[in-house]
Order: sequence, then C-alpha cells, then structure tokens
Amino acid sequence: MKPPVDPRFGAELRRLREAHAISLRDLSAASHLSKSLLSLYENAGRDPSPENAAHLDTLLDAGGRLASLTSEAMPDDSATPGELERAAHAGRAPRSLDGGAVASLGSVLAAHRHLDDAVPAEVLWPIASAHHQMLARVAREARGPHVAALELVVAESLQFVGWLSAQLGRHEAADRLYAQSADRAEDLGAGGLASQSRRFRGSLAWQQGRPAQMVAHYQHAAQTPGAGILHRIDAGLRHAHGLALLGDRAGALGVLHAADDLTTAAESAVPDPFAYWLNSTWLRFPLGLAHLELGRAQDAVDNLRAGLEGLPDEQRETPWTAQYRSALETAQARA
Repeated sequence: MKPPVDPRFGAELRRLREAHAISLRDLSAASHLSKSLLSLYENAGRDPSPENAAHLDTLLDAGGRLASLTSEAMPDDSATPGELERAAHAGRAPRSLDGGAVASLGSVLAAHRHLDDAVPAEVLWPIASAHHQMLARVAREARGPHVAALELVVAESLQFVGWLSAQLGRHEAADRLYAQSADRAEDLGAGGLASQSRRFRGSLAWQQGRPAQMVAHYQHAAQTPGAGILHRIDAGLRHAHGLALLGDRAGALGVLHAADDLTTAAESAVPDPFAYWLNSTWLRFPLGLAHLELGRAQDAVDNLRAGLEGLPDEQRETPWTAQYRSALETAQARA
C-alpha cells in the first residue's frame, strides 16, 4: 500500500522555485508544463504525476526531494491493507489487543524501516513518529498475554525514531531514544535489539568525534547478553575501530582478531528481522574502518569496496552510505 502524495509538495515546489529566483512563467517555459498547472501544484489544487515531479526535481536541482514526495517514489511496503486496518483497530481499542494485532503493528513498523532506504528522513519522520506515539499509548493501556510482545515492538520503534532523529541532526534526542530502546529490549530478553541500539549510540559518538564514548558503547554492545553472533562481530569490529582512534593499537588488534575468529560462523547466520541489513557482507564496513585507522590502507579499500558493492540496489544511494564512501576515498588515497 503506497501513501498519498505528501501535502508538502506544493510548498516545497514554491520554495525551490523562489530560491532559484525563477518565476512561474519561466518554470513553465523550461518544463513545458502550463503556468496554471504549476500554480495548481503549488497551491495543492492538483497532485503531480510521478513523471512531472521527477522532471521538476531535475530542473530545480532538488536532489530527489520533490520526487520523494510522490506516491510512486515510495516502494510498496510490507504491510498489507488488512494489517494496516488491524493496526488501526488496535490503536482504537488497546484493551482488546490480540497476537494478530501486535503482529500487524510490527509489520507497519517494518514497512517504515524499509521505506527508510528510499525516502528522506524528513518525509518519513511525521509518519514514523505518529506510529510510535500510537504504539506507546497502546502499550500503556493494553492488558493480557500479548503485552510483552507489544513492548518489544515499542523498543524497536524507539530505536527507529532515534535513527531518524539522528538523520535530522537531533543528536541528543537520538542518543536518549537509543538508550531507552536498549534498556527496554534487554529487560525483555531481546539481546540482539539491545546490542544494536547500543551500537547505534556508538556510531553517533563516532560521528560526533567522541571516541572514548564510542568505545564504551561498542564494548557494552558486544557484551550484551543474548546478542547473536552477527551483532557481536559488528560490535567487536567497531570496538576495534574506536580503540585505534584512541591510539590503542595493541588493544585494537586484539579485539579485531577476536572478532575475526567468529566470522566463519557468521557466514551461515540469519539476520534478525529488525536488522535485515546485518549480514556477512555488511561486516565489511566496520572491518574496513578498523583497517583504515590501523594504517592498513589496502585492506581497508578491499573491505569497504566489497561492502558497498554488496549492498542491494535500494540501499546503494542512501545517505548513511556517505560515511563509507568517504572512508573508501581516504583509503584509496593512502593505498
């Protein structure tokens, strides 16, 4: 099921046009779309076709912002109409919660996470945050044997809105949400989710230039009870990267070798549903970063390139890949 054209399309079109100091008449001439039609777009009098939205996006050098606000720019999500209705019913009547409703609420969250590979955070934020608020309210009011399963969906949602907050530059909020997700997940016995939320805290610290905090979060993530092998390897490799940043080469090499010893077992490991991207190919990214900081430029090149080339098509141009592309450029310059 695809969402409708975002109601902010018109305002964004006008903002971009005015930022380029282009009149409606000039945009009409350049786009071969009538002035009256463009005016209708800007005033929400008519929804643009995906083709026209993409055409205007290119003309106004919008970098995909306009195109992303149309329905066809968003991939089909994994939540069926029946699941969406069941999730809505759970929001209206939380005390009558059953297992199917919890599964539907989780499917909607999973759909939002997959949309994140194609839709900018600023577009997805109002949808995801509204769903999270509903989940939190339902969890507060729900009763019965399915509450623990719902609490796990809430813990995952905390992590996801934290991730979106980080993409929007709201770093303090993101760190707080990650911490809440990790604590709640560990209380529920979901070691993989707890470990992942702690790794997200470590990544945030890395991006902010706080290597000591980065190391602490990754070490905690690696030691989280119940975390699967993929989570432990990812945390270990990133822990090694942090130690290298702090100048502890011997410590970094020791952690790196310990994590590397687990990689054979990881080849057959199945990713958790909430970490669908975490596989043996993904582990090339933290391994490449660790090698780069340890001065092993060619090893860094080989791993970072393999990680980027191994991504599914829908993930190759996502914003989070920029940090790995930048690291690859640095490694290539040093090799």
